[in-house]
Amino acid sequence: MSLQTTLLTSHKGVDLHAASALLVMKDRLEGGQRLVNLLRCELHTFWDDSLIGGMEKMLNTGRFYNPNKHHYGHFTNEDADSPWFECADCKGKTLPTGWLGSLKSTDLEEQGTEANALYEILLGGHPADGMTAVDVISFPLGQDGPVLSGVLWRLLIDGDAASAAEVGQNLAVARGRKQGLLINPHMEAWLTTGMER
Repeated sequence: MSLQTTLLTSHKGVDLHAASALLVMKDRLEGGQRLVNLLRCELHTFWDDSLIGGMEKMLNTGRFYNPNKHHYGHFTNEDADSPWFECADCKGKTLPTGWLGSLKSTDLEEQGTEANALYEILLGGHPADGMTAVDVISFPLGQDGPVLSGVLWRLLIDGDAASAAEVGQNLAVARGRKQGLLINPHMEAWLTTGMER
């Protein structure tokens, strides 16, 4: 059986990348008036034995996680038949259910040890009533493992899930001067979590 290990990190304070992108998207892109907030996690997935020295060593190197500015969640998925990012056409498809696996460790132990709950906390908490979270993961096009680094974006959109999914895709994927900012479809693949509120 194969092992998939994923590290998610989010900023403790203001994430300037997300804050700047939010302003541009709200002011200049079609559908931006429905965007309430934009949040971001950095994501690193290791497949099989590619995580040399284990997660503890990786957290201590300072390259992927800085305890002064990040919160983190370390997840493993022992049931994964293949990496979550291994798909023939990873452009706008839905992530496999349970892609993260189970929570192994976090610096937010007091918040609980349930994987879905920590995932929500790292991305700003559960959306308020009347809002829909559209989660999009972007990563280099053609990635085939064993290590992948990418970005997990959460777009909080005003309105129902059906219309929010389309608005989220239009805001995320660059297709024109007034459409998309976060993903270059010529260089990056992207998957959505398919989470509805």
